[in-house]
Amino acid sequence: LLTHFIYFCCQEQGDIIVWSSTDGITWIEATSTAFVGSPARYDHTSVVYDGKLWVIGGTTGGGTGLNDVWYSTDGITWTKATSNAAFSARYDHTSIVYDDKMWVIGGTADSTRLRDVWYSTDGITWTQATSNAAFSARYGHTSLVFKNKMWVIGGYSGSYINDLWHSADGITWIQATSNAAFSGRNNHTSLVYDDKMWVLGGYDSGQKDDVWWSE
Repeated sequence: LLTHFIYFCCQEQGDIIVWSSTDGITWIEATSTAFVGSPARYDHTSVVYDGKLWVIGGTTGGGTGLNDVWYSTDGITWTKATSNAAFSARYDHTSIVYDDKMWVIGGTADSTRLRDVWYSTDGITWTQATSNAAFSARYGHTSLVFKNKMWVIGGYSGSYINDLWHSADGITWIQATSNAAFSGRNNHTSLVYDDKMWVLGGYDSGQKDDVWWSE
C-alpha cells in the first residue's frame, strides 16, 4: 500500500496528524494521535524505507530539536525505533534514501547550523559518514538522489545560498556549482522528474513561486 498512498505528518493543536490520499484530492485521516508519549513537532523529515514510513527528528519550537526516529507500516500505528539517535537533536535537516540506507544531512541543533552526514540501515544505529562535509553548514536546504548520487541544494548558511553539491558515498562532497541560476533560498522543495532535478519556490527574503530544472 505504501506505493499507492501519500502520507504526511503535521503539528495541529498539540497533536500529530497523519493523512493519506490515492489521488491528491480526497484525503483520509489515518490517525490524529501518532507518536504516543512523544511531543508534536514540525521541521522533521519523512522517508519511505524498508517497506515502512519513517519520521526523523524535528522541533517542538523554541529552538529545541529532537533526535528520535519512528516508523509505521500503515500510517496508523507508529513504533519508536530510538528515542536518542547518535546524531544531535535537530530540525530543518534533510533525509533521503540512498544505497539501501537512510541518510540525515545538516540542519539546526540548538541554533547552530550543521554540516554533518549520518546513515542507518535500521533507524536504530546511526553511523557518521562525516562530521564536516565540504559544503557550508546550513539548514532549510533540500536533498535528493539523482544519477546515482546524493545532492544538496541551497539553504541558509548565514545568507541565502544557491550552490549544489553531490556525493556518491556521503563522505566526499563535490561542488557542482557555487552559483546556480536561481536565487539563493531556503525552505524550497526539490524533486526528480522526467530525468531532471527540479527546484520549486522557497524563500530568499521574499516568498518565491518560480520553478527551475536541470539535467
